[in-house]
Amino acid sequence: MVTRVDAEDVLRTLFADPRAARIRAQDELVPDLDPVVSSIGHQVIGIVLRDLGETEEALDHLRTALRQARGVKDAGRVADVQATLGATLALSGRTRQGLRQLDAAASVLEGVPLGTVLVRRAWVSIVLLNRYAESLTDLRRAREVFVGHKEVEWEARVLNLEGYARGALGDLSGAERAFVSATELHEQLGHRGDVAVTVMNIGWLAFLGGDLPRTFDLFADSAARFDAVGVISSELVVDRCHAYLAAGLADDAWQLVSTTLRARQLQPRERADVLVAAAEAALAAGDPELAMVSADDASRLLRRQGRDQRRLRAEMLAIAARADARLAPGPLVARSRRLIQAAREMQAPELVQSLVLGARVAGSSRSSDASALRDSWLHEASLYRNDRSSLTSVVGWLALARGRDLHADSAGVLRACDRGLAALDDHRTTLGSQELMAFSSGHGKELAELGTRTALASGDSRRLLWWSERWRASALAVPPAIQEHSPDIAADLAALRAQHRRLAEARAEGAPTERLQARVLRLEQSVRQRLFHTRGTGARATSFDVGELLAALAEDDTVLVELVEVDGELHALVAGRGRVRRLRVGSAADATKAVDFALFALRQAARGRRAQLDLAGARLQRALLGSALDHTGDDRVVVSGTSALQGVPWGLMPGLVERPVTSTPSARLWLRARSARPADDDRRVMLVGPGLGSGGAEVPAVAAQDPGAEVLDGDDATVAAALAALDGAALAHVAAHGHFREDSPLFSSLTLADGPLLVHDLQRLRRPPHRVVLSACESGVMAPVGDQELLGLAAALLSMGTAGVVSSLAEVDDAATVEVMVALHASLRAGGGLGDALLAARSLAAGDPVLTATAASFTVLGI
Repeated sequence: MVTRVDAEDVLRTLFADPRAARIRAQDELVPDLDPVVSSIGHQVIGIVLRDLGETEEALDHLRTALRQARGVKDAGRVADVQATLGATLALSGRTRQGLRQLDAAASVLEGVPLGTVLVRRAWVSIVLLNRYAESLTDLRRAREVFVGHKEVEWEARVLNLEGYARGALGDLSGAERAFVSATELHEQLGHRGDVAVTVMNIGWLAFLGGDLPRTFDLFADSAARFDAVGVISSELVVDRCHAYLAAGLADDAWQLVSTTLRARQLQPRERADVLVAAAEAALAAGDPELAMVSADDASRLLRRQGRDQRRLRAEMLAIAARADARLAPGPLVARSRRLIQAAREMQAPELVQSLVLGARVAGSSRSSDASALRDSWLHEASLYRNDRSSLTSVVGWLALARGRDLHADSAGVLRACDRGLAALDDHRTTLGSQELMAFSSGHGKELAELGTRTALASGDSRRLLWWSERWRASALAVPPAIQEHSPDIAADLAALRAQHRRLAEARAEGAPTERLQARVLRLEQSVRQRLFHTRGTGARATSFDVGELLAALAEDDTVLVELVEVDGELHALVAGRGRVRRLRVGSAADATKAVDFALFALRQAARGRRAQLDLAGARLQRALLGSALDHTGDDRVVVSGTSALQGVPWGLMPGLVERPVTSTPSARLWLRARSARPADDDRRVMLVGPGLGSGGAEVPAVAAQDPGAEVLDGDDATVAAALAALDGAALAHVAAHGHFREDSPLFSSLTLADGPLLVHDLQRLRRPPHRVVLSACESGVMAPVGDQELLGLAAALLSMGTAGVVSSLAEVDDAATVEVMVALHASLRAGGGLGDALLAARSLAAGDPVLTATAASFTVLGI
C-alpha cells in the first residue's frame, strides 16, 4: 500500500529521474484508492509531460489532480496542484490564467509550500514575462523560508533562478555569486547533474559578458559533468552553438547541432530548441534553404508547446532565411512588422536583430510605407549601439551606418562603421586563439563592406586605402597570445604526433586506418577546444597611417599595389611617390579564374608538359593589376591582394618578372615586417625532413657555400630539435613535405623525423625566425576565413613576427628547385632581400620552361 508520505517523496524527488517517477506514478499512485495519493500521481505525470513538451496532455492530468484534491477538501493539496497548474498554463501561453492559479495558491499557503509556489511564480516572471526585478522579490521571500526550514534543495533552486534574473538585469557579478552558491549547495547534496547545470549557467554569464575563452572553458567543464552522469543536455548544446556563432565558427556550430539531432530521439521540447539553434547555424553557414526548414519545423513545435517567446526567435530566423533566399519582400515586410511588435511587447532580446532584419527586408520593397518602416526601425535599432554586449553594439552601429547611408551622409556612415568595428576590436582582444580571432572577423563584414563602399564613392583614394586596411588581415597584426602550451595541450599535441606516425606506418603497410584517423580527428578537436579557452593579451593591431606608409615606401624605392574588391569589382590602389591612385581593374571573378589558370600552367610545366606560361602570365597581370604597373616606374613592387587573391604567382607576370616583387596580406603587416630585426644576425638553420623525392638535395648544395649554417637532417630533425633551432634564427631553410589543411588550416604541418611540426607547435617559439624559406610543394597555401583574414603556415609565421617567408604555391620540380634555392641563397648572402633573391632565381631560369615555372611558383610573403 502506498502512503501519502511515499507519494509526496516521489513528487519531491521526481527531477532526479523523471522517467522512473512517471512510471511509478502511472503504476502505483494514480490507481490508488486514496484520492490524495492519486492526485499526487496525476501531478507527477503532469510535470513530466510538461517538461517533455506534451503540454495539453500535462494539463489534463493536472486538472484531474486538482479535482481530486478539491474533492477531499485538502487546502494544502489544492494549492500545491494550483501552483503546478499555474506554471504549466503560463508555459502553454495562457499566462494570465496561470498567474491566477499561482496567486490563489500563494494566498492560502505558508511555510515551505508557500516557498515552492513563490519559486514557480518567479520562474514564470523570469522565463515567460521578463519581469526580472519582480521575480527577485518572490525569490527573496522564498529563500528566507527555505533557509529557515533547512530546505537546502529548494534553496539551491532559488539561487539558480536568482542567477538567471540578475544576469538578465545586467548584474553579472551578483548573478555569478548566486550561481556559485547554488553550485556549492548542489555539491553538498551530491546532485552532480544539477552542478553541471549551474556550471553551464556560469558559462552563460561569461558569454553575456563577452568573455568567449571563459565561456568555452566552462561549457567544456559542464559537458564533462553531464557526460559523467550520462546526460545529453540540449540546453548546453544550444548555448555552445551560440558561443560558436559568436566566434564566427558557423561550421562547428552546425556540426554540433546536426550531430545532436541525429544522436538520439529528442523530446519535443528539446527538439524545438535544437532546431532553432540549427536554423541559426545553417543561416550563418550560408544555407538559407536548410535554415528555412529548421526554423519552420521549430516554429510548428513551439506553437504546439505554447512557447511564444522562443517561437519569436524561430520566426525571426525564418524571415532571415527567406530574405537570404531572395523571396518576395512584400509578405516578409508584414511578417517583420508582426515580429517586431511581438518582440517589443515581450521585451525580447531579439528586438534589435529583428529591427535590423525588418529594415533590410523593407529596404527591398518599393513601397513608400515600407521605406518609412525601414527608417523608423533603423533608428530604433541604432539606440542599441552602446549596449554592454559588444556584438549587440555592433548591430546598433550597423543600423546607424545604414541610416546615415540612406541620407547620403558619407562622413556619418564612415564614423558609424569605424565605431562598430572598434566595438568588435574590443571583443577580439579577449580572444587568445588565432582561429577565433580570424573567424570572429565575420561579425564585422557588413560594416567593413559599407565603409569601403562609401570610401570608394567619395573618390578619395587615400580614404579608400585607409578603409581597405581597416579590417584587412587584422588578426595577423596581433601577435599570438600563446607561447607556452598548457600541459593538457602539450600532451594532446604529443599524442597527435605519435598517432600520425602510426597512421603513416599503417598506410605504408596497407593496414586499415579508419580508427587511427578517427583518433587523430578527436585529438585535433581536443587541441582546438583547449585553445579556445586561452585568453587574449588585450593587445590591438597598431593603427594604420597612410602618410607613414608613403614615407616608408619612398625611403625603400618601393610602390605598393593594394587590391580592393567592392561589389564584385576589383580596384587597384597604387601607393608610392607621395600619392595614392585608384584604378578600376575588372571583375573579381575573372581575377580568380586567371589565378587558377596560372597555377594549372605552372603544374603542367613542372611535370614537363606543354604549358602556356607567357599567356598565363599576361592574363594574370591583366585580370589582377590592369594598368597599375604603368604607374610604378622602375621601383620595387609590393602587392597586397584581397584574402581571396593571396596565392598568386606574382613573378609570372611580364611586368614583374624582371624586378623585385613581394606580397603582403596588408600594408600594415608590411610596415611591421619592414621594422623587424633578427634576434641573432649570424644564425642560419637548415632542416631536412624525411621522404622527399629530392632527399632535400638543395640543402647540401647551399650548405657547401655556407659552412656556418646549422644542418639538421635524418633522425636529428625532430620537432623538438627543429623548434630549438628555429627559435630566434636569422634565416631558416626547411626542406620537408608540407601538408596544407583546408578544413583546419592551423593543423597544416611540415613532416619531420618524429612526426608533423604543426602551426600550433610554431606558436610556442619565444622568438620567431626572422626569415623562413619553405622549399616543399604548395607550402605557401593559405585559407581565407572570416572576413578578410588568412590562416595557414606562412600566415602564422607572419603573425608571430617573422619578417618574410619564401614558399611555393604549386607543385615544383625537385631538380629545378635545387638550382632555384642555390641562386636564392647566394643572393641573400650577398645582402639582398627576399624579393631580390627570388629575382635572381627567375633571372637564372630564363629560357628553361621547367626552371622558369619552378622559380615563378615561389613567392615572398613579407620582405
